Amino acid sequence: MRIVAPLVIATAVLAHDQVQDDAAKAAIARFQEGFKASEVEAKQGAVFDLHDYPHDLVLKELEKTLKNKDPNVRHVAALAVGGQKHDPKKAGDLLLKTYKKDKDTEIVVASCFEAMAELKYMDYWPELKPCFKDERNVVVIRFLDLLGKTQDWRAFPDLVELYRKVLPARTSWSTGTVTVDTGADGDADSKAAESAFNAKYGQGGSKEKNKAKSKANSFDLRNFTPQIKACVKRITGKDFDTVLDVQEWWCENYIDVARKIAVLEGKDPDSVVPRAKAEQAELKAEIEEERREIEEELAKERDKR
Repeated sequence: MRIVAPLVIATAVLAHDQVQDDAAKAAIARFQEGFKASEVEAKQGAVFDLHDYPHDLVLKELEKTLKNKDPNVRHVAALAVGGQKHDPKKAGDLLLKTYKKDKDTEIVVASCFEAMAELKYMDYWPELKPCFKDERNVVVIRFLDLLGKTQDWRAFPDLVELYRKVLPARTSWSTGTVTVDTGADGDADSKAAESAFNAKYGQGGSKEKNKAKSKANSFDLRNFTPQIKACVKRITGKDFDTVLDVQEWWCENYIDVARKIAVLEGKDPDSVVPRAKAEQAELKAEIEEERREIEEELAKERDKR
């Protein structure tokens, strides 16, 4: 499939303003003429030119184009919708509708997310929340990019959970999981984890173990640590290197985060404070227990040396 990379757009109109009716009609006429070309690249160019002409008539034309049978046309049409900032709610709703209809086509999904981010459209939540677990890497990465660009605090609890999954040093195979943190630099943790795995599940070149290692390699390809870190930094403005770092920051700022989430959900931010205080105390206790367990494991490792 052909994919058109996002272009740097020099818009000729002020944000949120529509172009004049005559300009919109002329743009549509040029699009319709250019779309007659047989080459898909020419069709894509004709579609994307509509990005620079925010207008109800243009948005209606793009809505029709999003139903084209060629996914290479549909994904560019989704990108073009990102320029329809005169009515970001209507444009965003169209993108969400397109996502639901075309969710099996990853290039269209990715373009919908990119256009939503350009529009600062926020009504995708919680419809898009399952994208955290999508099997397609490009969908997860583009979704994380959307969350970061829109600074969506509603996703922050889920992002903390992702931190918990990707940051610990571990060996994860289909026959089991072991987690080791020796506190040492370099590859000591990974070697210790593999040693622990062998001790727990056996060594050798068995067919079952080889199959497990093959699955482990596939798992490694699903490691989105850089994208998760970048997303969280865009939302919080902070860098976090460990799970405890992000958890402790969340605990310290738990009430403020809860208020931000409430605002995005259309709730009175003051109404969530009492419950947030109780949850903050529970989170603090969990972090302290987790830190205690880590320190105990490290002490055991040191005693073995």
